[in-house]
Amino acid sequence: MLPRAWWAGLLCALAQTMVMAAGVPLWSVPGEFVDDAGQRAPLRRHGGAPTVVAMEYTACRFVCSTAWRRLTDIQAEADRRGQRLRFVVISLDPANDTPALWREYRQMRSLRRDNWTFLTGSRAATDAVVAALGVRWWNYDGAIMHDLRILRLDERGQVVKVMSGYDQTPAQFLEG
Repeated sequence: MLPRAWWAGLLCALAQTMVMAAGVPLWSVPGEFVDDAGQRAPLRRHGGAPTVVAMEYTACRFVCSTAWRRLTDIQAEADRRGQRLRFVVISLDPANDTPALWREYRQMRSLRRDNWTFLTGSRAATDAVVAALGVRWWNYDGAIMHDLRILRLDERGQVVKVMSGYDQTPAQFLEG
């Protein structure tokens, strides 16, 4: 007989596949999350407005710095256009990213805007978001490595645009 952990892992993987295949809006992905203020923050709370979503983690020294730059460029372009967007950054490292670390992350980057939220969920909730957004990540030499993937969602949480490379400008990302 196979151990319960094996079955739980299989069920989680199947659920993630169903979420991605069904095109389930991000805001309906289940799971518990906590924001950088330490408050419970289910994903459904973030619906109702166009939103830019990315997955990062506070200790990242590789892709996250590039993603951060792209996110701030997107914010600047949205400001130029008078376009109101929410930004939600979800941790890829739920075992280590705490609300206090996200607040420190904000402070180090002088981010005082209230349209930005940083979330940390359980491993299962994080994996469900990874599947829903199509983010690829892996462990390499003790570090979490991941691809650059920034998504623009509509009010329902459906993906409208994806930035997964360096050739797309913030203006192109915000078009359409």
